[in-house]
Amino acid sequence: MAVKGIILASLVSAFCFVSCNNSGRTNSEAVTKDTLTNSKVREMKSYISMFEIPARDISRAINFYQALLDIKIEKMDVEGMQMGILPFEGQMVQGVIIQGVGYKPSADGVTIYLNAGENLQVALDRVEKNGGKIIAPKAAHADGSGYFAIFLDSEGNKMALNSPN
Repeated sequence: MAVKGIILASLVSAFCFVSCNNSGRTNSEAVTKDTLTNSKVREMKSYISMFEIPARDISRAINFYQALLDIKIEKMDVEGMQMGILPFEGQMVQGVIIQGVGYKPSADGVTIYLNAGENLQVALDRVEKNGGKIIAPKAAHADGSGYFAIFLDSEGNKMALNSPN
């Protein structure tokens, strides 16, 4: 059942991506733009193409991430699952918040570092105000490339913020 959910979530996300990118364009415009976009994607390498953040309470999780990142997240119900789709226009990696059978929030798994903009302190100040918990305060990356902080989200997932300042 969990595999079916993952496949379904991936298909929904891909559909949303394609339909948003192609809206209002003719086929030749879409092909030209998609070819240029794919060229840029090949130039900008990333080992991550998509991520899913598990939730126990989808509304609470959506509210948490909307407040944390100051974004609007679209909620969608799909075959026994509920999803919050993070805005993906101009993004190389697509993310969703998902509640469904087999999706369990955890502080013990992979840590995803979210882009906190120019100064992560702004987003970090929103963590506890919205039901999360800071577990590692703002600190400099060892290589001097910016700053990070680690937190538990409203669902108990260990996550992190990253920024240049």
